[in-house]
Amino acid sequence: METLTPTWRALSLADTAAVTALVAAAEEVDRTGEHYDESDIAEEMGDPTIDLARDTLAAVAPDGALLGYCVAFGTRAVRDVDRVRLFGTVRPDARGRGLGRRLVDWAGDRAAQLHRELHPDVPGEALLQVPDTVPTAAALARAAGYQPVRWWYDMRRDLSAPLPAVPPVPAGLALVPHRAERDEDLRLAHGDAFAGHWGSTPPDRQRWEQWFTGSRAFRPDLSWLVLDGEQIAGYLNSYYFPASTEATGRREGYIGQIGVRVPWRRRGLGALLIAAALSGFRDAGFDQAALDVDTGNTTNALALYERAGFTVSHGSVSWSRPLG
Repeated sequence: METLTPTWRALSLADTAAVTALVAAAEEVDRTGEHYDESDIAEEMGDPTIDLARDTLAAVAPDGALLGYCVAFGTRAVRDVDRVRLFGTVRPDARGRGLGRRLVDWAGDRAAQLHRELHPDVPGEALLQVPDTVPTAAALARAAGYQPVRWWYDMRRDLSAPLPAVPPVPAGLALVPHRAERDEDLRLAHGDAFAGHWGSTPPDRQRWEQWFTGSRAFRPDLSWLVLDGEQIAGYLNSYYFPASTEATGRREGYIGQIGVRVPWRRRGLGALLIAAALSGFRDAGFDQAALDVDTGNTTNALALYERAGFTVSHGSVSWSRPLG
């Protein structure tokens, strides 16, 4: 096999187009169902919580082509465990030549540094998310000392099939569209609703504005709140990614976050929010809906989604390694 002698360096914003092309080439082989355009990658690389010079590594061929990259993402807020998430890929025609192992090893070292810098007083772990469609990535994770700890499903629902009826709103509550003036209340409600969920980190204001309601993909017109007076009892945030439509020819509404706070659970609010979202997606001309779910979710979210007509399209596994 031909030996590669790449240059190793950090990514910069000037690499946005090259990263987009690399991710697209990987998706043609890996079939994870994830699609990104250049604006999506620019948003990710522009995340102010990522220091590109310290938190990224790229392998570059002698002709300047990007062969692979990785990113270590540490959070500024922490609940019980400091989880540093690692992302990246290697171009399919450059795999099997040691680049992936070098990237995984570097990312683990950087994760340990971030843990020492940000949250040394709580337990830490590095996390790799590995799609089921990429068994070589799972082998890399295992060889680097990671163990599988959590299993996830990506689920989709055809909106041309009959939709569940939107149930009556429980007495004393109100179902309303997203309201920008309640954004800070929504951020706090999300942190509260997910306080007992594995891997959940309460989003600080900066992260919330980057990846939640401040994301370019966020669709406030297709997002919902359940209010009890002035309190947010439940919510559902929706997103739309044009790159997915470009790749598949189908307009997909994505349910990014859905939560019900503890005092209002077991009153049917999850089913209410999902039914409202599905109806809204169809009325807006979408072809399908999508979401992802932790199969170990203690609120039985998987069964809720299955009752709403979602089926599994892909799976992935969180692989973990302790950080000292």
